[in-house]
Amino acid sequence: MATRLSDFKLEEVLSTNAQTKSVILLGTISDSAALVTISRAQIPDVSKGLPLEEVKLLENNDIYSWALATMKQNLEDAPAAKVDVIWPATETHIAKYRPSKTRCIVETMEMYNTVVRPYIDSMLGDRIQWVKAILFDGAEADRVIYRDNDVETGFVLLPNSKWDGKSIESLYLLVLVIREDLRSIRDLTTEHLPLLQNIKEQVTRQVKERYNLDPSELKLYFHYQPSYYHLHVHVANVSMDQSDFGRSILFDNVIDAINRGGFENISYNISESHKLWGSFKDQNLI
Repeated sequence: MATRLSDFKLEEVLSTNAQTKSVILLGTISDSAALVTISRAQIPDVSKGLPLEEVKLLENNDIYSWALATMKQNLEDAPAAKVDVIWPATETHIAKYRPSKTRCIVETMEMYNTVVRPYIDSMLGDRIQWVKAILFDGAEADRVIYRDNDVETGFVLLPNSKWDGKSIESLYLLVLVIREDLRSIRDLTTEHLPLLQNIKEQVTRQVKERYNLDPSELKLYFHYQPSYYHLHVHVANVSMDQSDFGRSILFDNVIDAINRGGFENISYNISESHKLWGSFKDQNLI
């Protein structure tokens, strides 16, 4: 990655986020589009003292003081930032990260069958090759927390690439199901309840053993629309701030919906830059 980043040529700052202290950059690496996200790392361990080097006083008033400071840093225990790279980046990737107006829609079965299902079919193949590499080719094997290879109820649990791997308060894991015929929550029926139950039981057990978090400290949820169409589950610490609530559906709510006969309509947020939004409008479905 270091070599790739040294070749990065900036074209545009897509967004900055003061809350998450991150910036998303669009540019090129070796003449191919690249997206680079730089996020401030978590504050390092303070149990052995304040990790500060230089301190400059800004103001003080009675018992209150304000200052700027630099922090002690090293790549292993106290990195300054986390860097995520998508390269080569497709137009779909770029559209996802480019700021645009957000809409809230109610997707009916007609909208799903007419527009969404064909769109999902177009987003398979090479676009989810990285998922298959994890599931079947041993990619990222050193990061896998738990693996169940059962063809019906199996899954892989591993850290989400957005997590720094250190701060339990921001714990963020990912579940990838072994089955290849499940693309989103729209595909789930009562047939798949054993799979969902296995995920819930094993994930909560593994997280308790490894990170000492109780089930009530976790949130398991799906995205709809998801970023990629191989069924996956997000696992996060309930205390973690997130901005994806407009497309998040809690795991237990999905199970309840399945037991009631499945989803008829699904409400979610969608960006105007998303291809589905344009297709819905073109076919006068919204």
